[in-house]
Amino acid sequence: MVSLQRARQVNKSVSGRRSKLVAVFVGGTSGIGEATAKQLAKTIESPTIYLVGRNGSAGSRIIKELNTLNPYGTFEFIKSDVSLLREVDATCHEIKSKERRVDLLFMTPGHLAARKNDTVEGLDNNHVLRYYARMRFIYNLLPQLEAAEFPARVVSVLAAGREGEIDESNFDLQVSFSFGTAATYGATMNSLAMEYLAAKHPSVTFIHIFPGVVQTPLMKSSFGYILGSMLGLVTKLMSISEKESGERNVFIATSTAYPPATRAREMSADGVGVAVASTGKTGGGSYLLNYDGKDVTNQTLMRNYRDREYLAKLWDHTLDIFQRVRGSTT
Repeated sequence: MVSLQRARQVNKSVSGRRSKLVAVFVGGTSGIGEATAKQLAKTIESPTIYLVGRNGSAGSRIIKELNTLNPYGTFEFIKSDVSLLREVDATCHEIKSKERRVDLLFMTPGHLAARKNDTVEGLDNNHVLRYYARMRFIYNLLPQLEAAEFPARVVSVLAAGREGEIDESNFDLQVSFSFGTAATYGATMNSLAMEYLAAKHPSVTFIHIFPGVVQTPLMKSSFGYILGSMLGLVTKLMSISEKESGERNVFIATSTAYPPATRAREMSADGVGVAVASTGKTGGGSYLLNYDGKDVTNQTLMRNYRDREYLAKLWDHTLDIFQRVRGSTT
């Protein structure tokens, strides 16, 4: 665990190591994504930040605020409904036309859904936001991530440490669906994919985070104003502010405590120490973290999935979905 004070100290040192950083925030027009983008804009001297989301008015507002926070940065909003993989592809095409490298891919899309709701592409809307869209962004932007001068980082904010038992016949939630099932599958599939990708792309760091309970508009947007407000009040005492969440996420997104596998033997320049990966190895490249940077890997569960070859099975399934929905995985 890293204290908030220590995280702030480390964040202040980032500009001494790098003055530029290209970041893509998927789901960046509210809550955790917005808060983290703002903290990153204040941390890096000359950042380039792309905000991807559906809400054009929110996107325009945040871009103005980012320009105020850092007049030396470059900030752009891309309007996109990333519950559709075709829009993910269009968004990535736009980013790739402008950027040779991407240093940070930070993803937070999703909501709390009590029932299944398939898109026109034949996949559950929220399951796409929690898993398939995130993997498609990674898949499309891997050349840019691997071209980064400093080791690039992929951060998926969802539910690390909340994994459970899943069945390969139901990866897409078309066989069986419930609120709890969807939550467990989203968490577990993110963690398995992060470890698989870190092994296949060892020059990039892959992180899955549980953000804690954060004071965001999520409850209201998911359950309506009245019920959402009531749930917000109930959880307020155990929650952290959006600002603190943003500060902690910037630490996780930039600290040398989370190196890719190719840098595993190097000392952390932050003085925090190199973290233990989901594989149990120090600096292994894939990290399952609590909001405070603490490792929350269920080693027994992850080992069991490795023994059953679920990591490769999941990624093969993911590529099959890409092939079915988009007609090609290349």
